[in-house]
Amino acid sequence: MWTVEMLAIETIVIVGVALYSWLFVCAQAFDNFHYLNKQRYENDSCTSLDGTSGVCSLPNECAWLVQNVIRTKRVSYDDVPKCGFTRDDVLVCCPKGESNRFGDQALGKAGKACQNLPRGTSYIAQHIIEGVEAEDGEVPFIAALGYSTSETGRKYAWGCGSSWIAKKFLLTAAHCVRVVQRPIIARMGTLNLEANDDQHFQDSELEKFYSHPNYTSKSKYHDIALIELVTPFTYDQNVNRICLHMDSQDMASTLVLRASGWGLTDTDKSRSDVLLRVDLNTEPLDRCASEYRSLVGDARGSLSSGVIQQQYCAIGKMQPSGKRGDSCVGDSGGPLYYTDNKADRFFLVGITSFGLGCGASASIYTRVASYLDWIEPIVWPDAASLQD
Repeated sequence: MWTVEMLAIETIVIVGVALYSWLFVCAQAFDNFHYLNKQRYENDSCTSLDGTSGVCSLPNECAWLVQNVIRTKRVSYDDVPKCGFTRDDVLVCCPKGESNRFGDQALGKAGKACQNLPRGTSYIAQHIIEGVEAEDGEVPFIAALGYSTSETGRKYAWGCGSSWIAKKFLLTAAHCVRVVQRPIIARMGTLNLEANDDQHFQDSELEKFYSHPNYTSKSKYHDIALIELVTPFTYDQNVNRICLHMDSQDMASTLVLRASGWGLTDTDKSRSDVLLRVDLNTEPLDRCASEYRSLVGDARGSLSSGVIQQQYCAIGKMQPSGKRGDSCVGDSGGPLYYTDNKADRFFLVGITSFGLGCGASASIYTRVASYLDWIEPIVWPDAASLQD
């Protein structure tokens, strides 16, 4: 007959054996993990997916992962060998020669051009403010587009915005460069387009326009265009280029994006003389598409397929006034972007395309990553064009 003391001893033995077994399994798992991945620290050696030698890297610093997992989805993220963890992220085993901040040939020409941009020539700052005046050098890649005008006392009618992405190229919206009304000049390096005492701005005449071949003025789709400059701009503290964001998926809704501009459109006469910017967040594409269907249907044919994958949705935070921040403070053709302080770079996510009124709903941007195959051959036709 079992006594209370015997039952207690038996229970202790069973629990002890179970605990030992659990610790043994954990130890074995740790040993296996340690053996397969060598170390759990950044830049240590590891064995990559194809069995070749690799290096432990952050996911966004592995060109192979960006190309094969994010862009083309040829490999599942679950299959990528993991090295361990940092405080903020998982370390992956990246094939040797494929690990760097911007990537190499696997990232395409846009990634290589970004890598070659000079560092430290611009002021990168994080300001969590809604709809405020920009500071000097805070948006160094934005260019205002000037149109011809007959208005007395004005040399140009300032219209859309654009972004400087390569030595001789700006990126903007196709509806800003329609044949019936094309800009004649681009201006960079100033916050106030009407400041007569500003000696720091740079102007360039415009040589050629490339609207996306599938764009039509009757539709809201493929609203993207390149502008070739006559004279490249010169780098300074207020003038610098922006890199192209290369992931075609929605970004995390917690990441702060920004839209900037002078409040201009290609038809609206009202604007701000001073450069403005607003903080926004990504609205998931499926939610945005559903919202637009309920509000406008097919918009009389201009949005006949609804909001599509080549478009990007972003919306501002609710303000005390009951309104949301929106890109109504920005230009048509202007940038939707984010800053990466570690890389010392700005990244262009979208181009301001259209919306349903300031703060009423998410605004629609052309998703830049969806058009890299069209952009790259025009902007970077050869190796020499990547080195400027």
